[in-house]
Amino acid sequence: MFRLYFFLLFAIALSFVISSFAKSPDLPEIKEAGSFVPRTETVKWMSLGHNSTAASLFWISGIIAYSETMFDGKTFKWLSHLADASTRLDSLFKTPYTFVGAITANNDPDTTDYVLLRRGVKTYPDDWRLAISAAFRFANGPGNDYAYAAEIMKPFESDTTAPPHIRGTSRTFKLRSMPLDVAIAQIIDDCLNPDYRTFQRGLAVKAARVLNSQDISNIESILTDASKQRIEPQTAFVQLMKMAAPNIP
Repeated sequence: MFRLYFFLLFAIALSFVISSFAKSPDLPEIKEAGSFVPRTETVKWMSLGHNSTAASLFWISGIIAYSETMFDGKTFKWLSHLADASTRLDSLFKTPYTFVGAITANNDPDTTDYVLLRRGVKTYPDDWRLAISAAFRFANGPGNDYAYAAEIMKPFESDTTAPPHIRGTSRTFKLRSMPLDVAIAQIIDDCLNPDYRTFQRGLAVKAARVLNSQDISNIESILTDASKQRIEPQTAFVQLMKMAAPNIP
């Protein structure tokens, strides 16, 4: 009897959730996200503990709306809101994290996805694919938070399951977070390290990014001369600083 009673309560609650979506106006016409997305706390109460089911309903509705707008040329602005609501209901629901991370442009001015990505990398700290998407978003999005991007990628520096170019991204983001002179001094110090002599090209690319320069070949030549003691480190520092583009952020 108790099981039947519980099942009836769950069915009624679930019907309320479905009804809230069915009675909503067409998504592209919505002006405010709150007019479509029910409060997470309300849905938690109605779902009677079946948060994963409610999270799936949020997400399925969002994906349907998103796919429809791809055909009519309109813009669906609320996917991040729906993904946030879904993962607040069920933080282990991985798909919203990866999907929003994949489709959001790194320089998108809308930062509603930030809270979602922060939750994602905290929930799945061992997923380098999710981490790199989030890191590039925070590094290139509003705020250019290179320090947080470096923090996200740092655990993968010694992760042999991640590709080599992924393991080195933390260092790149960290250099971008430093003042220009400190970053260049650090790169020169790296090029003098015997363990890094086979990575001169990679160091040159990092220096070019820091300097906002396209002259990678010349930068590599300077670093190579410094590493082989053809020029003094201070001379290399001065030469590289002269190459800094005037529009460095």
